[in-house]
Amino acid sequence: MKRLIAFCALLTGGTIACSGQLFVDNATLFIQTGATVTVQGDVTSNVDIQGPGKVLLKGSSNQNVNMNGFTIPNLEMDNTANATLTGNARIGSSMLFTNGKITQGNFNMRIADVATVTGGGASKFFETSGTGQLLKEVSSNLTNYVLPLGIGSTYYPATVSTTGTYASASVGVQAKNGAEPNKHPRSTDYLNLYWPITRTGVTGTVNASGNYNANFTGVETDMRGIFWNGTNWVLAGGAINTASDDASAPVTGNGNLYAMNRFLLSRLKVFLQGAFNGTDMNDNLRAGTNLIPLSDPYRSAPYSTTFTHVNNPVVETANATVFNNAALTADNIVDWVYLELRDNSGLNPGATVVQTRAALVQRDGDIVDIDGISPVYFKNLDAGATYTVAIRHRNHLGIATDPVANLQSLSEANPGAITDFTVMTDPQIFGTSAAYTTSAGKVLMWGGNANSNANTRYSGLSNDRDYLLVTTLGNNPAASIANTYNAADLNMNRTVRYSGLSNDRDFLLITVLGNNPAASRTQSLPL
Repeated sequence: MKRLIAFCALLTGGTIACSGQLFVDNATLFIQTGATVTVQGDVTSNVDIQGPGKVLLKGSSNQNVNMNGFTIPNLEMDNTANATLTGNARIGSSMLFTNGKITQGNFNMRIADVATVTGGGASKFFETSGTGQLLKEVSSNLTNYVLPLGIGSTYYPATVSTTGTYASASVGVQAKNGAEPNKHPRSTDYLNLYWPITRTGVTGTVNASGNYNANFTGVETDMRGIFWNGTNWVLAGGAINTASDDASAPVTGNGNLYAMNRFLLSRLKVFLQGAFNGTDMNDNLRAGTNLIPLSDPYRSAPYSTTFTHVNNPVVETANATVFNNAALTADNIVDWVYLELRDNSGLNPGATVVQTRAALVQRDGDIVDIDGISPVYFKNLDAGATYTVAIRHRNHLGIATDPVANLQSLSEANPGAITDFTVMTDPQIFGTSAAYTTSAGKVLMWGGNANSNANTRYSGLSNDRDYLLVTTLGNNPAASIANTYNAADLNMNRTVRYSGLSNDRDFLLITVLGNNPAASRTQSLPL
């Protein structure tokens, strides 16, 4: 059965006014050249609307549009009360926004390859509030094709350019409110919206830009256009124009267009001798009642006199849940570590600290950022340079990659293979005997440095035994301090003890110094 139901009146100039709904059911609606069908109610059709004329949405309340995936050749939106897609729709020739927005919800609006879209602006756009996309069909190269998107009443258009060949091709775009979900927790300069983008059937390049309309947090000039490809961030080719508020990047697959400050990521692994249990590390400081501070301890006494942050003014603070039992025991947090990214250029490679970070080390040695999961983030550094990476700890001797033998190249897209200090040999580690190697071949950072002075001693000036006994225990060898986060807790069992079982003096003398009270260990870092 074919039905065309409309409550319409023929006006002058070829205009048909429909005060109620327009319902096309397997019928032919052909709109002549210069003619306009003005609809004040809903539009529903299960066939293409024909002809070069126009459908005008001009209601006084929200209008529903359900084309069931079929085409409206020419559509004008002129309703300040807006319209809502209740089914997929397609624009065949032109889309004009005069007033009001079209909310897509979970439905797609397709723009034909030859169609134009004009009139977009504040409160005049497609709003992709659900899963629906604004899809531009592509059969030939596009140059700066503007897709009018927005959120609420604010205009956030996306502009797409393509080159290449096309087979049933389309580019789909949305605008979503809020920071991009994969944004690193340490990012401080970023947009408060992002544009999910898909590309289908395009063999070649797709570039997109989004206008963020001053909707950002932090320092705008520190941001760069960047693309999340579903796995990694890709900064290559990204740009930002702070004068026009446009962020751009190549669309290398299905993902999200965004902008935030540039960065490098690192994946490091290390074992602390004090916590090492023969296989991995104990997490005694965390287990039970957590003693590990939620914020970076290296910014506070007694550690702040030895550890001085560089180009890192934002205090690292982890959520208390990060110190809960992890799904995998190997991922339980052991303690905070202090990282130095060092420049490898110049006459003294590795001598200049470019940036520091406080991060967390897990039982298996993986060093992660403040969320307990992510690779460690270094802000506002560019990919392509090489670096020496140094790891330091409040009661261990620091360790570093050799600037010549093991250059570290970091990127924002993928931090690459883990820089694994637990299996490195001396040519890869800076210095000689800069780390301890177990009989099983595991490499550990030297422990026993209770006073954090870059060497471990049992006797002589500024020795660690005196710091343990005199400074910490009040010169009382029988005393102990339980449940404490203290540099004198050399074996990291949450108790400072000079004598008795599992005491820290024996760990210093026997484990670290090989039962030689005259021996010492010295930290080896590039100078």
